[in-house]
Amino acid sequence: MAEQKKAPLLKKEEDYVKALEGFITPDQDQVVLLLDYDGTLAPLTEELSVMPKDTEINIKKLAANEKIFMVVFSGRELNEIKNHLKFPNVTYAGNHGLEVEYPSGKKFKIEMPEELLEKHNKLVAELKEKVVCSGAWVEDKKISVTYHYKGVTDKLKAKLIAEAKGLIQSHGFQLIETPYALEGKPRVNWDKGEGAKMILEKHFDADWAKNLKIIYVGDDTTDEDAIKVLHGIGKTFRVSELPTLKTYANYQIKTVEEVGWLLKAVQANYEKKKKA
Repeated sequence: MAEQKKAPLLKKEEDYVKALEGFITPDQDQVVLLLDYDGTLAPLTEELSVMPKDTEINIKKLAANEKIFMVVFSGRELNEIKNHLKFPNVTYAGNHGLEVEYPSGKKFKIEMPEELLEKHNKLVAELKEKVVCSGAWVEDKKISVTYHYKGVTDKLKAKLIAEAKGLIQSHGFQLIETPYALEGKPRVNWDKGEGAKMILEKHFDADWAKNLKIIYVGDDTTDEDAIKVLHGIGKTFRVSELPTLKTYANYQIKTVEEVGWLLKAVQANYEKKKKA
């Protein structure tokens, strides 16, 4: 049974090479890259931000590789993340996998119950009205919501946190406390883990877990659901600066910039093949 624990922190470029050593055989393996966007490939901000240059360079190379199936997840709407990146050969998963579009143009969408959507929208509106001030902001993830308070002064912080907690719980959402943020998750059987499974089953088949080399990278509590699903199947990485982080992931990455080192290490497997 998988359990959350402290994972090895990767500190240098060579650590990433070692973490993937022997995992990918370029000529033979179908590799799957499941990548979160906000807070993983690019800094988490209210508006979509740009990726570090090295990350963008390697993403483009990896996306063009026919032996790699790449999925970019976002809590934002599908069209928002797709129009921001505009990379061909990438599967886009908006709203944590509720909306998916494959490179072929094929799409699918999971409809959430109307009652749940109404509850969600009311909670988002109330959080924005009552506790967004002094640097605090609300991230609407469509199936969950995050209240960010990292920029709030200590004088206001306790009051705003208490009020936000009360609002999340009063709307019937599960409250998850993380460093500098509160997460409100609906009590339903859908999360990024379910999204990842559905994407892979639809594109490959029911035996995807036996036939693919999967790498998952994410920074959020919502990513833990997918990381748990992939426990013992692929290589998983959690992005967090928290020194006491407990995760289902195999490894911890400290910063968004260092995610670029991981992508470079993946790409290095294919560069070696070219030189051979």
